[in-house]
Order: sequence, then structure tokens, then C-alpha cells
Amino acid sequence: MKAASRMNASGAALLARLACAGLLATAGSAQAVDWTLSGFGTLGYAVSDQDWTYQRHLDDDGTWWRDTRLGAQLDARLNPAWSATLQLTLSPSTRHDRQWAAEVAWAFVAWRPDNDWQLRAGKQRIPMFLNSENIDVGQTYALARLPVEVYALSPSNDFTGLSVTRTWQHGAGELSADVYGGRAQLSVRRHASDIGSSYLATDTDVIGAGLTWRAPALTWRLGFHHARTEAANGQPLPKSFPFVDLGGGMGYYRVSDELPGSVPVPTTRAIVNQVLNLAVEAELAPSWKVVGEFARVFQRRTSLGTDSAGAYVALLHEMGAFTPYVLVARQQSLGGSRMIAKRLYAAADQALDPSLAVAQRAAAETGIQVYDQTSFGVGAAWAVGARSQLKAEWMHTRIGEGSYLIDSPRGQRVHDDSVQVWSLNYSFVF
Repeated sequence: MKAASRMNASGAALLARLACAGLLATAGSAQAVDWTLSGFGTLGYAVSDQDWTYQRHLDDDGTWWRDTRLGAQLDARLNPAWSATLQLTLSPSTRHDRQWAAEVAWAFVAWRPDNDWQLRAGKQRIPMFLNSENIDVGQTYALARLPVEVYALSPSNDFTGLSVTRTWQHGAGELSADVYGGRAQLSVRRHASDIGSSYLATDTDVIGAGLTWRAPALTWRLGFHHARTEAANGQPLPKSFPFVDLGGGMGYYRVSDELPGSVPVPTTRAIVNQVLNLAVEAELAPSWKVVGEFARVFQRRTSLGTDSAGAYVALLHEMGAFTPYVLVARQQSLGGSRMIAKRLYAAADQALDPSLAVAQRAAAETGIQVYDQTSFGVGAAWAVGARSQLKAEWMHTRIGEGSYLIDSPRGQRVHDDSVQVWSLNYSFVF
């Protein structure tokens, strides 16, 4: 089944590329193709007040890695119904901590038989959050950075497959319904304080649907998304960790079959994440706007992984070319995953064998995505011109029980702490 699924996914991608090439060749022989080349980018510097690493790159030494990215997009309009889009990006790699990577972000063919319907085949963005489709184009929003408390909860930003959009016009507004399905090949980053970072290659099959209303004074989006993820190498994923009782209140969790114990580690071929999201952007008064997004992730087929919710609210005030804003965000793990992590840390603290303690901590830090953080930020965007913005932001994040977004240093567990981040970005399109 796995091999067949891979063949189908790769076959769909190959079919999309062949269709695109064929359409371009046909259009080229029949009529002139309307080509449009555009580019975008963000040059971003950020620094924190902590010596430990936050959001993969941030510490008190400062970094260009977190926010800097460049992109180019080529659009080909063959005729009023058919078009093709290719978007390339250069950004920090999602498979290595200190490498840049050039990737194909978009590569799809679109067919619009009329103004109400559109079908896409190929690699495209998941229509989940308000800025999912334009997440790399910082010029399109005023916030210095989209809140990680919500945007980190998406199982994937993109997929290769098919999508269908139906649009209805109602006065000055537009209601659209999106249905999509396909596969994403991801590298999931995991960090253990004793071992360091590692990347797990996964295959994620995604399907979903959403409704979006767009009007001059109000935009909202509601969606539901289903993601089934398995390791690309076919290895099973743990469902839970059996407890090995040593007596006298002592014991440990069997996080691997290599550890002593009579009960094998329960596994599953794939885990399932289901995401419900709601987003609103509304004009409260002339030049005043509020933006809020909420996401709830339900973890299925395992008691590990992530079972959490995230939300943010931002208030923006447009003052000509200057747009200041304030932002509050919250991310919280739910269900039993937090308790499992606590028990693993407790077992590590009482373990007499150092290697056993390392195994307990590694399972808590890499196998369970614990989130407990609240952020408050103040920032502003200055429109340097019609195609560029200079943005500055100060963000204070309070960490409770812990955060999967933190790389705890060796021998430490970062919790009940805080981090301040100062960001300065220049975003542009051309």
C-alpha cells in the first residue's frame, strides 16, 4: 500500500509537469503566451536576550536566518482559461540547521472554465490561515512576522495534488469554497538537549476544505484539515511508552524496545492530525483593523505528538504610510501529552543510569510537542514605497511548562522563563 501510494503521488506530480509542458508547447504554437515575472523578499535580522536557541535560530548573538528569504514567480497565461505558475524560493533549509535551500514552492497548472470555478494540479499552498498562500511575501501584511503560536500548528504549508475552488459573488463581497487533497514530503525537526537536533523525513497525505469570505471591511476563513503522516523509511511510530516498575516508587518508561522491559512499545504505521481553524480580519473604524486567528490540533492514533491550540489577536492602526500594532498570542498543549512529558522528565531525574536518563529526556523533548507560551508584541510597519515596507517589532514571550520551539541547552530544561525578541525586517516585491 505504501509503495502504491508513493507511486500515485509521484505519478500525479509527473502528470502535472507533463500537462504544464504540453500546455505551454501547445499555446506557444497556437498563440503568444502572456508571461509575467515577479519577485519578492525579506531581509530580516532578529536578536533575543537569551543564550539558548528559540525558533531554531534565535539567541542573543542575533541572526539573519529566521526571517530572510528571497523568491521569484513566473506566471504564464496561455488563454483566458488556462495558466501555469512556478515559484522558487531561497530560504533557510527545512532539513538542516545551517544551510540555505532553493526550493520549488509552487508549480501548478490552473484551469478556470469561468469566473466561478478554478481547478489546480501540482504543488501549491494549503488554504488554511489568512496568510497561508502568501506566507513568504512579507510585503503583503504589516506584522513583522506571522505569529508562530498559530502558524506553527499547520501540518504542512504546501502539498502536491489537486484543488478545486468555487466562488460566489455577493454585492461587494466574495465567498469561496476550497477543497484540496494531495501529499507533502516533510522533514520534521526534533531537538534533544543531550543529543542535539535531527530531522525525520515523513510523507504526509492531506485533505481539507475551507470557506473564505472577502469584503472591503471584513474577511473571515473557516477550515477543517486532515493529515495522515508516516515515516518516509517505513518505520512504525510509537503510540505510547509503557512504564517499567522497579518497585519502591522507582521506574522508567520504555521509550525504545532496546531498553529492558517485557512490554513492547506500542506502535502505529501512521499518526493523524486534524486541524480546525478560524480567522477574522475586520475594520473596526476608519484606519483601525483587528486580525485574529485560532487553530485547534487534534492528535489521533497516538497519545504522543501534539494535541494543542493556538490563537492570536492583533490591533492595527493605519496612519498614512505608518502602521503601528499590538499583538497578543497564546499556544497551549492539551490532552494527556503534557502529563506524559512531566512523567518522562521525572523518570529522567530519578534515573541512576545516565544513559537511561538521556533516553527519558530525549523522548520528552522529541516525541512530545509540548507548548505553553504567551506572547505580547508591539511593532510598526512603514511603507517606504508602494512595493516595500520596513518593519520593527519587540516581542516578549513567557514560557510556562516548556515549548517545543526552544532548544534546551545540554543539561538544562528551559521552563518558567521568558524571552524577548527584537526584529527588524525590510520586505519588498518587484
